[in-house]
Parts: sequence; C-alpha cells; structure tokens
Amino acid sequence: MEEKELETRSTRSARTSGKQNNKQPKNKKSRSIYIPMIAAIMIFTLFLSIGYVFFQSHFLPTAEANGVKIGWMNVDAAQKKLEELNDSKQVVIESANGEQQVIELPEKYSVTKEFLDENMGQSSITLPINETFKTDLETKLNELTFAEGAPSQDAYIERGEAGFQIVAEQYGTIVDKESLMKKVLEDVEKNTGNYTYNVADFYQKPAVLKDSEELANQLTALTQKENKTITVAISDKTVDIPKETLQTFLNGDGNADAAAIEAWVVQISPEYSSISQPITFTNVHGETRRYQNNGSYGWSINTAETAALIAQAIDSANVTETVTAVIDGDINQSSVVNQTYVEVDLNDQMMYFFQNGVKTVETPVITGRYNKGTATVPGFHTILYKDTNTKLEGSMLDGSRYSVPVTYWMPLLSYGGVVTQIGLHDADYKLEHFGNKQAYMTDLGSNGCINTPGEAMAQIFEGSYPGMPVIIYGTIYDDAPSEFDKPVDHGEPV
Repeated sequence: MEEKELETRSTRSARTSGKQNNKQPKNKKSRSIYIPMIAAIMIFTLFLSIGYVFFQSHFLPTAEANGVKIGWMNVDAAQKKLEELNDSKQVVIESANGEQQVIELPEKYSVTKEFLDENMGQSSITLPINETFKTDLETKLNELTFAEGAPSQDAYIERGEAGFQIVAEQYGTIVDKESLMKKVLEDVEKNTGNYTYNVADFYQKPAVLKDSEELANQLTALTQKENKTITVAISDKTVDIPKETLQTFLNGDGNADAAAIEAWVVQISPEYSSISQPITFTNVHGETRRYQNNGSYGWSINTAETAALIAQAIDSANVTETVTAVIDGDINQSSVVNQTYVEVDLNDQMMYFFQNGVKTVETPVITGRYNKGTATVPGFHTILYKDTNTKLEGSMLDGSRYSVPVTYWMPLLSYGGVVTQIGLHDADYKLEHFGNKQAYMTDLGSNGCINTPGEAMAQIFEGSYPGMPVIIYGTIYDDAPSEFDKPVDHGEPV
C-alpha cells in the first residue's frame, strides 16, 4: 500500500512539475512579439515628428506652383526655380513678307518668399500675376503696326444673266489687331511657351460666307420673287405682268424697286384707263363719232397706290398674286357716252339733255357769234362746276364790254384740259329769239356760251353734275372768219 501511495505521489509530483515547465516558455514568446511592435511605433512616431518638423519649412512632395514641381524644396529653392517663369520671353509677329516684329514679355509673376511661405502646406499653388503685367503687354501689342492691306468682302447676291446668284466672299489682308492681341494674351496666360504668330492667320474675315444659311434663304426667296405670277385686275380687264418685266421690278438687292414699278403702271395706264380713251358718242341723228377725251371724264389708275400694292405682292410669300388696281374717278364712266349728258347740235341750234339714257329736255339755243374767235367750239366737254345767281363779265371781239346776270351757270372744260370760259347759262332776255336758227349770225350770238331759255336751263341744271359730258357738234363755224382760239374736235366717224 505504501509503495502504491509513494508511486501515486511521485506521479502527481511529476505532473505538477511538467505543468510548471510548460508555462515558463509561453511568457517568453509574448514578450518577443510586443517588443518589435513597440519599436515600430516608436520609429514611425519619430519619422512623423521629423516629417512634421521638415515640412514646416519645405513643400509637400507633390507640391506644384503653376505646373512647376517644387516638392521637398524649401522657400529659397522654390523661389529660385519659380523665378525661371519670369525668364525673358519674346512675342514674335511675322508678316506675310517674312518681316518680324518682336515684343519682350514683361515679368508676369510676383514670386515672393512671403507668398510661398504662406502657401507652404498647399499641393497646388497659383502664383499671383504682377499688377501691371497685362496692361504693359497690351500697351506693347497696341504699338504694333501693320501694312494697310485690302479689306475682305462678304459673299452677296447679284442678278446675273441666269437670274440671281451668290457671289463668293473675298478674303482681304487687313490685320484684325484685336483678335491677334486676344490670342497672344490667352497664350501668355496659359504659359503655352510658343509665342510666334503669323499675321495671315489674323486677317479680318468676311462676315458672310457663300454657304451661309441666310444667303441661301435669301436666294430662294429672290428666285421665287422673280418667278412668281402676278396679275393686275383693272376694272373689267386683267394684265399679267411678264416674267421679264417682273425681274426689272427687283433691284440688285432683290428688293422691290418702287420707281420701276410705278413707271410700268404709268406706261400701261393710258391703255386701260377710260380717262385716256377716246369718247364714242351717238347723237340724236344716229351718227356715231369718236371724240378726244378732255382728260376729266372717266377713271384712271392711281399710279402710286397701285404700284405699292404690286410691291407688296412681290414681297409676299405667295407664288401667285392678284392685285386690284386702285381707281381714281367713277368706274362707271366708260368711254361710251350714252347715259347722262348734254348734246348741242350747232347746225340746228338745239340742245338735248339725256338722263340715264332717256331724253328729258329738248330746247332751242343760241350759240356763239359767227366768228371763229367767238364760236361755240365742237368737241367733247365736261361741266367744270355749277354756280347760281352770278354775273358773267368780259369783252367782245369789237372791244365792247358785257356784264350779264345769270341764275344758272355751268362752265365747260374742253379737250386738253383747257378751261375755255364758255359754258351753259340761262338767257331769258333773248327768250323771243330762241328758235331762230340764224340768231348766232347776228349780235344775238354769244361770246361762245350756249344761251338757253331759263325754264329748260333750270331742268338741266337740276339734273347735271360736275364732270358730266357735254358733246357739241356741227359745222356752222367752218367758214366763219378769223381763227379758232380754242381746241376744236369734230370727231371721227365710227
């Protein structure tokens, strides 16, 4: 038993001793790990401290100033290196013939120790520019001189034989100094380092090029203008403006030429205006004759207003246009007189008044004294105006004076727009002589006026209007003495 107990104690003692031996090596291993870590931390801290102190007076490794690397440098070294940016540089301007103008660049940057020291901890630094740098450079650039040169010409549209066409631009040789200066200043500010320029690259360019959209649109519009169809409606007739004529209405710029349009309207007006057409008239005897218009009866084309409407039609976006001519006068007054008028038959010494084609007055009259100088002249006349209760005064061929009070007075306008001072008026003081076809051969004859019984004159006066036709015909004065002093028109047979 004792042997077993001794053995058991011995075994326990050995186990205990073994456990103690195992614990001792583990403590040694832990200390071997911590010591290097502590050492590394101490070294890193040392480096940080040294770095902190170092970069208090030196720039960071990645530091740049205006693109120049200044990492690891102190202020003095950085200043010295950055001052190279202000090394003398030249701007060279080459002319077309090879001559050069040279400008020395002024110092651009203000490189001071104070500024660098203030920006020590920055990675990217922009140096301040000298206050006078830009103004000094602009002054030098402004002093550059260039040959006069030829100006550039814009592309434009002109009318050729085949119609409107675009004429290409022309490049000149005048230097755009402002553009050159702008380019130099931009390059210098960016430090491109190459400041050589050829003036040919800075010639003033045309503002309008041949392939510009604006010119193309203008050409399209002009082509449409000169090829459009314009019809002018004149009363009951129409006139198509020929293409060749329409093209003359456009000036070199493609704008409507008011003077050319108006000249064309003036040209066609006599052909279409009734006021310039001869008057066709059939008298009570059934004789039809054609008389010259006195220029007051009918209607005419208002030249200026019609031309303005044609110009608007030309400028419109429509391919076809119809222009209604503006009419001056009564459009109902045609060249055929057959409605309301006075008819005087010199041979029969009779006068007739027609209203709307119906004869309402038929009366004997006494016309001018038998002498061409006092004749009642044949032809087409119109009433100039109407007046009442007036006095007619004048001189006869023999020098005698007359002064005749009248109740109704309607003077006439004759061929050529002549105011003949003859007209229609009442003359009841000759009442008993009306119906005597030879009265005009005596002193009863007038000074050219158509003397009319008062009752008949009142009816005619009431139904008449200024501009109304008065057609006078007959041959009784053909053999009279003296010469006609007024326009005479016997009319042509139709």
